[in-house]
Amino acid sequence: MSLRQLARNRIRGFLQAYGTAGLKKRLWDSEFSGGRWNCLDATSGDCVYRFVEQLAAHGSILDLGCGSGNTGNELDPDSYRLYVGVDISDVAVERARRRSEENGRGHQNRFAQSDILDYAPEQRFNVILFRDSIYYIPHRRIPDVLNRYAKSLEKTGVFVVRMANGGSKYQPIIHAIESSFELVVKQVFTNPDAVVMVFRPCRAGL
Repeated sequence: MSLRQLARNRIRGFLQAYGTAGLKKRLWDSEFSGGRWNCLDATSGDCVYRFVEQLAAHGSILDLGCGSGNTGNELDPDSYRLYVGVDISDVAVERARRRSEENGRGHQNRFAQSDILDYAPEQRFNVILFRDSIYYIPHRRIPDVLNRYAKSLEKTGVFVVRMANGGSKYQPIIHAIESSFELVVKQVFTNPDAVVMVFRPCRAGL
């Protein structure tokens, strides 16, 4: 990767984490419209799916940063009752909604356009999933954002985070989770190079 491309990517990453909601929406709409994320339309068998399917327990899933709907269209449909996908991009949400209708999941998959920093869930969920989207939450805000969403977990509900296993690059995210929440599972994969973390709010007395 050239230095120019590296600099562009760093600027892009900064704006998509720290920019205004309007700016972030325009950037993501442009990337989804331009095909940058078409590679994520088909990720069948991803390492995070077995965790989500088991932990959903035929209940409800909130997918924050759902993109064009690959998770909601690739999970075993019998593993959940309701899936709600949230993304800042109108383009991504419309594509996800269309795919769900085409796949016969329109009755159990719902989608909403919103910045995940601001989204207000209307119910409680068995699983709240951040699939690579947690990168775009400023590191210092991760505990506060997760604590806000924790209020929308069922009593036995959990967070699931899936991200690239980038060594020290993502250590601040891992530290923010491990220092503020009760870790249930942390599993590292080599193919793909990823880490899955399952955790819940700390219980009183621990």
